[in-house]
Amino acid sequence: MIFLGLLMVVVSLSYSAFLEKPSPPLTPLSKNQTTDTLEVQKFLTQKGIGYKSVDIEDDLSYKIVLTSGSEVFIDSKKDLVRQLSSLQLIISQLKIEDKTFKRLDFRFEKPIIAM
Repeated sequence: MIFLGLLMVVVSLSYSAFLEKPSPPLTPLSKNQTTDTLEVQKFLTQKGIGYKSVDIEDDLSYKIVLTSGSEVFIDSKKDLVRQLSSLQLIISQLKIEDKTFKRLDFRFEKPIIAM
């Protein structure tokens, strides 16, 4: 009887260790953040703003690298559409003036631009 019980324990441990599929790894991002990343990419594409990447930083802000190499930081806690609309306006204004920027940061009360 004891032998049969030990055999059942060994079989169940073997099954769980070797035959069960491992659970998928947990992602540190919530569903909203990944959805928002897709929304940022969709907005940039719709407005014709060329970008290389959209990443989430440690402070949960978005870092957008434009095709020109410029970096844009957007606060995830603020209205994304408003910030991206401001980005589009700034890019078009600088294009008229034949200027470029290296870094644009919307995480503060007023955007900070580094030329």
